[in-house]
Order: sequence, then C-alpha cells, then structure tokens
Amino acid sequence: MNPLKNALMGFATAVLASFFVAIVFAFLFRFPIPFVGYIGLFAELSPYSIGVLETIKSVVIAWWFYGILGGYLVLGISGIITGLYIGHKFSDSDNKNKRIIIGSIAISAIPVFVLSLLDFVIGPW
Repeated sequence: MNPLKNALMGFATAVLASFFVAIVFAFLFRFPIPFVGYIGLFAELSPYSIGVLETIKSVVIAWWFYGILGGYLVLGISGIITGLYIGHKFSDSDNKNKRIIIGSIAISAIPVFVLSLLDFVIGPW
C-alpha cells in the first residue's frame, strides 16, 4: 500500500472516529456542548435524564462546532501523521491496516479528552 493511501486512511479514521469517541465520552465521562454546558456522568447534565437521542443530537452539534473552529484540521493532520508513521513502520506486516485504524482512533481520543477537561485548565466557560 502506498503512503498516500495510508495517510488517507489515517485522516478519515481520525476524523470519523472522533465523533464516536465524543459520544462515548458524553455517556461515560463528560463532553462540552457549546452554549449549554457539559453532558456526562461527571457533568451538570446527565445524558440519561435528557435522553439518548437528545444527547446524540447535542454531540453532533458540538462535534460540528468544534470541528469548524479547527478541530478537523487538528484531527486531520494527526491522522495523516499517524497513517504515514504506522504505514511506514509496519509496512511488511499483514495487519498494517488494523494498526493504522487503531492508532488513528487512539489519536482521535486525545482532542476529545482535552475538550472534556478544558474547564479545569482555562476555568469555567
């Protein structure tokens, strides 16, 4: 597989996986929703009291909002770097594609985690 394909796989996986990671964070930890607050077990709003569909709808809006403000750029660049690095390091491996996907998912969890703890760093919004 050529480096371009590895980079595109890392890019697409990182951007798309960040959405699903954000949903997991909203239900199991906390995730910030713009102009609303944090949703999660350790937040002001519980995802189980406002409903599953409403929580997912809020995460979609937040994911789009943070992505437009630069999140897609951060996720895309980190996914491309991950795809290129893992693709080069494990070029002879049979499960190189799985490693790229797992690495890109792990990379996409970092910005979501940073967003979920951002109020501890910069103060309440």
